Amino acid sequence: MTALRVFVFLGAFLLFAMEPMVGRLLLPGFGGAFHVWTTSLMFFQGALFLGYLYAHLASERAGKWHLALLAIPIVLLPPTVRIAGEGGGIGTLLATMAVDFGLPFIALATTGVVAQGWLARSTLPGRASPFFLYATSNTGSLVALLAYALVIEPLVGLGVQRWAWAIGFVLYLASAFFAYRATHAGGTAPVVATETVAPTTETVAPGRIVYWLLLSAFPSVFLMAVTNLIALDAGNVPLVWVVPLALYLGTFILAFGEPSRVPAAVRRLWPHFAAVGLFFFAGAETGGTWLQVVLHLGVMFAVCLAAHGELYASRPSAKHLTLYYLVISLGGWLGGAFVALGAPAFFTGLWEYPLALAGLALTMVIARRAELFAWMKGPGRGAVAITIVLIGAMGWRIASASSSSRASATRTLEVRRSFYGLYYVLERPSTRGTERDLVSGTTRHGRQFLASQHRSEPLSYYHRTGPLGDTMAILDARETRATRFGVIGLGVGAAAAYVEPDQSIDFYEIDQAVDDLARTHFHYLEDCRGDEQTLVGDARLTLARGDVRTDYDLLLVDAFAGDAIPTHLVTREAVELYRGAVAEHGVLLFHISNRYYDLRPVLAAIARDLGMHAATKQFLRPPDREAADPSVYFVMMESEDELAPFVERGFTPVTATWPEPVSAWTDDHASSLLALMPD
Repeated sequence: MTALRVFVFLGAFLLFAMEPMVGRLLLPGFGGAFHVWTTSLMFFQGALFLGYLYAHLASERAGKWHLALLAIPIVLLPPTVRIAGEGGGIGTLLATMAVDFGLPFIALATTGVVAQGWLARSTLPGRASPFFLYATSNTGSLVALLAYALVIEPLVGLGVQRWAWAIGFVLYLASAFFAYRATHAGGTAPVVATETVAPTTETVAPGRIVYWLLLSAFPSVFLMAVTNLIALDAGNVPLVWVVPLALYLGTFILAFGEPSRVPAAVRRLWPHFAAVGLFFFAGAETGGTWLQVVLHLGVMFAVCLAAHGELYASRPSAKHLTLYYLVISLGGWLGGAFVALGAPAFFTGLWEYPLALAGLALTMVIARRAELFAWMKGPGRGAVAITIVLIGAMGWRIASASSSSRASATRTLEVRRSFYGLYYVLERPSTRGTERDLVSGTTRHGRQFLASQHRSEPLSYYHRTGPLGDTMAILDARETRATRFGVIGLGVGAAAAYVEPDQSIDFYEIDQAVDDLARTHFHYLEDCRGDEQTLVGDARLTLARGDVRTDYDLLLVDAFAGDAIPTHLVTREAVELYRGAVAEHGVLLFHISNRYYDLRPVLAAIARDLGMHAATKQFLRPPDREAADPSVYFVMMESEDELAPFVERGFTPVTATWPEPVSAWTDDHASSLLALMPD
């Protein structure tokens, strides 16, 4: 048994350590895209299905040749991105993953089911039910995710991760040999039903297969919906991916343990948790950003635990375990494909969140309707009454919020969902006429007054009284007039309001949808007095190609994914690239306002590594709250003398603030965990 446990645990550990590592490897080539992780997760679920399909159809006949098949992926080690993404979409991302990572992932995906089959057919004394190995597999997966988020990513770079993973795969092959030898030493025996609580019939009805499929598909949809909801604000980084997935796997561990550890209260009250999630999904305030994250994660855990508990309760005898796991993996894949491929094409919002809950509720009501009706006639009447009151209170609260929104005359002009984000264009009245906002997730990315006398005024984080206004005033005061500006990240194009007729500005924007919204609903680009252009594509890749003129007097890094800057845009290699794009005596300025990460120590470390001088300014109390928003900026200059004008305008030199900064982020090693800040 020990050899089997080691084999299964190590296979699951490598499988789920590979997922965030591959996501990190892919991000720079795809611009930190909104759907990189959900598309990657969908691919991994598909590879898991293929591994289970092999286990169901061929693993028993393969015998010891299975060990040789497991060794084939050695030719692809260590894991490496061999096809450049260059900001491509879903098709390019899937092709990259299939070529570079498909084989090792499929090989590892066979581990749990193959090991259970070996055990079920073995002649080991006291042979136990093989289902406990599923809990062992999920434990290995959970340990891998937590280790990656808390230890591996903060302490180890991608280069070391790749080679350590390759060594782990070799050890996995050795464990496969010992596990096979241990279970085949005395020959094999026919599979017999060892379950005492599970059904033992030799046939599985089609309706039961559909039930397994739906009980695995809807939790998968909900996992990815909650992950997307969080990533829209907190950014597309491994920490955001790992926490929901770890909780999801934790529900499998509890549900498939021996015995199952799903509390009766969760099985009965999960619809109440789901209702709370829907309540806050509909736009209610939770009192803080971190509270929103914790709340949705808690709802996801309760809902998935209830669904997986029901999945375990309906398991078949060991004779049908490969079919059972094949259906579960197919359901997970279909759920992932629905979110990664279907939702962006058909939905403008994150409608997969309520649809997953509604689908799961309908599935369980239909399947357990006799039990439900019997319960409602007895002790369930009180619970039903409480549920009705709760749903009524939530409906009233949502209606009140909607009425309040209508009273303020806020209108949604357009909602756009793309591979890179989810955007809302909102319009509301203000004391200076109509105001329009561009919002991604719950984060404002720019706004503008539409009245002609105020239309040219830069607002929000770009206000003339803020750090960007200070920077432009410093440039205007120089003897040599600044003429060329570059901005990484378009938003609504507010920076164009600073451009005069003899000046030009280049915007680097990865998402064509943002450029479309900025030109359709806002007027900064239309009213720009100088020359403006938008270069669509990932800024790092565009600048690295060298086919555009740079020599900028000011390069402003202002790219955001939700409320976070894509990691690959604030590494030492990225700053070196920006440094080369700035003219002599030019200004390198970073806009780093957000609610999750404090990037000032990170940028301070990069500046010191590169021998640059830096300062930062927090604009926390705007004099005009209707026009300006709090903001944080960080400036880098080549000399201390060039930094002096910024210090005179209230910027704080970083040497006075961070005498011992954190390590500089690099393309190889960047830890979002170490940059987290409290709400």
